[in-house]
Amino acid sequence: MVYLDAKSDIAFKKLFGNIAHKEILISFLNSVLEKVEGTKITDVVINDPANLPDALDAKMSIVDVRCTDQSGSQYIVEMQVVSQYEYPARAQYYSSLALSRQLSVRQPYSELVPVIFVGILKQGLFKNPSYLSHHFLLDSETYTRELKHLEFHFVELSKFNKQEDELQAILDKWIYLLKNADLLQSRPISFRESELGTALDVLEQGNWSTQELDAYGKYLDAFRTGIDQLTAAKIEGKTEGKVERNIEIAIDLLHDGMDITKIAKITKLSIEQIKNLNKK
Repeated sequence: MVYLDAKSDIAFKKLFGNIAHKEILISFLNSVLEKVEGTKITDVVINDPANLPDALDAKMSIVDVRCTDQSGSQYIVEMQVVSQYEYPARAQYYSSLALSRQLSVRQPYSELVPVIFVGILKQGLFKNPSYLSHHFLLDSETYTRELKHLEFHFVELSKFNKQEDELQAILDKWIYLLKNADLLQSRPISFRESELGTALDVLEQGNWSTQELDAYGKYLDAFRTGIDQLTAAKIEGKTEGKVERNIEIAIDLLHDGMDITKIAKITKLSIEQIKNLNKK
């Protein structure tokens, strides 16, 4: 069997944004949020069933699914595949926007419902060695939580290193699936939960239409192109920085009266470049 990469745009939306299989999203959220009996999410309304585009922007690095549970709480579930230094600020910004947009002009604050942000990151972000971290607004002295309208939960896939034979809790199985789905040769024996079986069915290539596979291929091509562009930009930036530094050194050495030939050997600049610097 061939399974597609759950971290890709179209696969992530197909997996978690599919109203026909909302039990997948419910199970995943209950696992990540570590819900216990009596507090578990039992139903969700998916707010943005995805109509996926035919072509994807090569710069796209984040895709989200938004839903509301039976109590009215809103969830933003994001998959981020390219490192972003300001990602924590972005998570707070978009969650705050979702909270502020709940009320119309005459609605009271009492009608606000919590916004729960769940970020799944391919790379590491925090100093915490755990792959799962929970962030709440707490009193700095008593650690009580009285500001309950915003909370943040992050899964860092790069920190998850369990092998298939080590999977026990359903949370570990979900994270293993997200990280390794496209590497699987067969269904893991430990995946006994029905939601996980359904998730693998969704990701199995044979269950995708030709149009969906074309969109998936376009996404992968756009993503690889974007990575190549970022890599080239970094290399170019490093090269330019090195040249600029060598020019600064050459100018200092010219001021000191050093011979142009010796400066060329030290800085790796051409004699013609150094002569031009000397004229300036």
